[in-house]
Amino acid sequence: MPITTYYIDGNSLATATAIYTDAALTTCAPDGYYSDGLIVRQQISCVLQPSEVCPSCATGCGSSISASGNQGIYLLTLDVGTDTGAIVIGFSPRSIPDGIRATFNSVTYNELSAVNDGYHASTTSGNFTFVGNTANDCGISGTTYPSLTEYEYGSTTWIATGNTVSVTVNAGDVSLGGTPGFCYMVIPKTTTTPSTVLIEMVGPCSSTAFDIQANCPTLLTGFQSSLVEADKETVCNATTFETYYNAPVNGTAGVPGLYDWVFEDAYGQTPLSAGWYRLYSHPTADAMRVDSNGVIDLLNNCPSLYISTVRSTCSDFCDGTNYLINSYVDTYPNRTFATLTFGDVIGGSNVDGFYAYAATSTDTATGTYRIMELVSNTVVGIYQCSGTSCVAP
Repeated sequence: MPITTYYIDGNSLATATAIYTDAALTTCAPDGYYSDGLIVRQQISCVLQPSEVCPSCATGCGSSISASGNQGIYLLTLDVGTDTGAIVIGFSPRSIPDGIRATFNSVTYNELSAVNDGYHASTTSGNFTFVGNTANDCGISGTTYPSLTEYEYGSTTWIATGNTVSVTVNAGDVSLGGTPGFCYMVIPKTTTTPSTVLIEMVGPCSSTAFDIQANCPTLLTGFQSSLVEADKETVCNATTFETYYNAPVNGTAGVPGLYDWVFEDAYGQTPLSAGWYRLYSHPTADAMRVDSNGVIDLLNNCPSLYISTVRSTCSDFCDGTNYLINSYVDTYPNRTFATLTFGDVIGGSNVDGFYAYAATSTDTATGTYRIMELVSNTVVGIYQCSGTSCVAP
């Protein structure tokens, strides 16, 4: 097709809102598709639609990309194909502050969770989120960079497009601390189209260096958990019949770790509500705490649970003899002994019979304790020793 001169109301086709046939911007160009050689956008009734890059020109997902260069804005168009799932983007600013945001299906994403210190995000939706080491801050907060050189990633190298872009860094965009390590962003992709994600990185200081893990969309792996509770004490008594999904930051697929993203769905659309959740069969923790952003900010264990050795009858405990309550029994993932109830199933391999348990002492002769009867690891009775008889508490 012939090359024709048109006029736009922005610094580049990517930032423009409309295309015109005259320099005064009074006559809209006809409806259709327009390209600057890097991206293509459709104009409908003098309104430009979201930009797309021909998949053959975009960078394939599953790539690891690095950059090391001058101050500027760096654009990466990622081809994520037609698969659905969660697109997890890993971004490491190393130590010098850099900003990042991603646009997919006309929605901008700028929330991150970092390996070393968890959640980061601009306070303004759609802005860049700047992460990095405070010690290397070049005074970015409140600064406007009027003419950052624009670079586009093409196959193996970053190429200057000839455009310049103005970026203002608001105080709320800056989320610096120690060196964060890799920071992970989750983009849900629930439909086969569109197939490209635009990732923009800003290096505001005199030089920049960063790494990107550009993953393909994949359904997140589920794990078994409980409904949300307000505190750890309550959640330790909860049953674990719910399935949630994690996007690993420090964990692995299906095994949540500190600072992982956690969701109600396998696409990463709906973060879990803030609060405590019981974990089923987790290798290192009994419960996790989720912050208001859907990020795990604490993993913890429930109190240890101890019982006495087994006795044949309840009254065996009611003769004043000392029976030490020091044998650990796995009640996971059911209730703690303080709130045992009929029908609770106790983990481990326990002989049928009667067991004493106490909260105030490990010694039945001095502590306040109760007695449970187990049959096939199921609680079929709960009693309290009183004189020479066992009674229901």
